[in-house]
Amino acid sequence: MSSYSRANATFKNYAISLGVVVAIILVMAFVVSTRSGERIPEVQFRPDIEVLRSSAGYPVTAPDENLPEGWTPTSSTLDLSGPVEWTVGFATPKDSHARLVQSDDDPDTVLRDTVKDAEPVGTVMVGDREWEHLESEDWGALVLREEGRTLVVAGSAGVDEFAELAEHLETFPVPEPEATEDGDEAEPSEAADTDS
Repeated sequence: MSSYSRANATFKNYAISLGVVVAIILVMAFVVSTRSGERIPEVQFRPDIEVLRSSAGYPVTAPDENLPEGWTPTSSTLDLSGPVEWTVGFATPKDSHARLVQSDDDPDTVLRDTVKDAEPVGTVMVGDREWEHLESEDWGALVLREEGRTLVVAGSAGVDEFAELAEHLETFPVPEPEATEDGDEAEPSEAADTDS
């Protein structure tokens, strides 16, 4: 009889301890889930504009400062080693992703690297410019081929968000070289901004 009571007491203590641990875990899970919204890391891409302008032989296009609320820049990548290319990634207001890519590489190479398996489905007018529209099941893109460079707005967002980003782009001209006192050209200076 006494051994039965000891076994009962051990099981009862075990059950109580287990119940306390489970309760603590449930409370912690509840607190974490209610206090942690998604925190999107934000990057500053504007300093890259001047770096690109001084390196690229084409006008640089970047999102303007009036980009609507909800567009969060999450990445900015400059490649100056070969073809000059800049990619700026965004989390969109509809919780999707879009990126702006511009490059002076061969347009077919740029498209192959940025539009995945998206296929042409038509065109989209943004302002007074006609962009190629490409789509697949989970990816899309707007493409603008210009002399000397290709612009691509691509990602998992919808065409309406691509168009919104494209609508809020501004183009900076190639800086004019400054003449030195002896008549030689110096490093390019900053030129005035112009809207695209």
